[in-house]
Amino acid sequence: MKRLWLILGREYRQRLHRPSFWVLTLLIPVVLAALYALPVLAAQRGAGRSTVLVVDQTGLFDGGLQSTDDVAFKPMPSLEYARRQAAKDDLILFVPMRETTIPRDAFLYYHGNSPSLSVQSAVDGQLQALLRNAIMEDVYQVEPSVYHSVASANIRLHTQDSASGHESHLRVKSVVAMVLAVLMTLALLLFGVEVMRSVQEEKQNRVSEVIATSVRPVHLLMGKAGAVALVAVTQLVLWALLTALCIKGIQASAPDLFAQARAQQEQRALASKGVEATAQYNSTVQLVDETVQGLTAIRLPLVAGVFLLCFLLGYMLYGALLAALASRLEGDVDAVQWTLLTGTPLLLALVLGTFVLRSPAGPLAVWLTVVPFTAPVATMLRLPFGLPLWQMGVGIALSVLCIVAAALLAARTYRRHLVR
Repeated sequence: MKRLWLILGREYRQRLHRPSFWVLTLLIPVVLAALYALPVLAAQRGAGRSTVLVVDQTGLFDGGLQSTDDVAFKPMPSLEYARRQAAKDDLILFVPMRETTIPRDAFLYYHGNSPSLSVQSAVDGQLQALLRNAIMEDVYQVEPSVYHSVASANIRLHTQDSASGHESHLRVKSVVAMVLAVLMTLALLLFGVEVMRSVQEEKQNRVSEVIATSVRPVHLLMGKAGAVALVAVTQLVLWALLTALCIKGIQASAPDLFAQARAQQEQRALASKGVEATAQYNSTVQLVDETVQGLTAIRLPLVAGVFLLCFLLGYMLYGALLAALASRLEGDVDAVQWTLLTGTPLLLALVLGTFVLRSPAGPLAVWLTVVPFTAPVATMLRLPFGLPLWQMGVGIALSVLCIVAAALLAARTYRRHLVR
């Protein structure tokens, strides 16, 4: 056991001394924090307000179009006059007269650069709302206020546990579960490749032959795999902490900027739909509220702990198998192909994730949870919905047995192919 700890410490220190480890550890949180802040900065420094010259031959839209933060509407008497008055970046909205009372087409003319999606959505949303108002008022003699009171009416279905009264929040939990499953798959494959590369490096420079003369192959294997696992956990924890600190620092350095961005987002959502603003705002608030409640209902410390446990078990299993494969391969040309082939059960569990999310307690989900090769991903898919302890325990027990078997198999492969 002492020799095992010596190998583990050597491999761990060797990886921590690599400049690339610290460069990636410090750079990736900065990149993630930048990805968080860039959309806000881009929204504050967008293309500006667009001017739309309105030529409405039907008379249904001219007086109802309301200017917003994205669009400023200006009525024009004719299309020819609008073209003469239009500046370089101005847009022209033309609604032609038809024989029928209901217009079917509207044209948004631009010169040079195409208008942004937000501008097109703002124009289209107000046109649709005003057209429905005109139809309800002129054709069916229904007041717009009455129509909108009916159109905005909705009933919210609450799916609750009859014993505790807690809501299920299926949509939020499904997104969280899929994100966790994808992260688990990527982490296992990426750090599994590190084991293969480490074995191949020592095989090429024949360092393993010297070490194997004084250390049992199983100790050499477990020390190498354990060191990479500790490096992976260290890096994941540092990424999480540094990313959180960077995001907090960005928010603290410009609190007004982020508050203004949130306020503008709410205003745009409110104004872009014209007379349907109240209903749209209510639905947006409801969606945000449901998202916040769903995330609050998830016990993040439990999720983080189970994620770390499943990662370690899955990594030790796949790391042993990939190390055995690396000892047999003559070069690193086929390493990626063999990694993907070995990780096929993880990818299969990820592909079947939609069926697991449809029935988190179904037979397919249970089998994927207890089978060691798919358990890490399946556990992440089911964890936000609640996972019976006995199923998790069976999966952990079988995983430990498979890890021992894989380690013995890899040690035998080490002995045959590394020690000649």
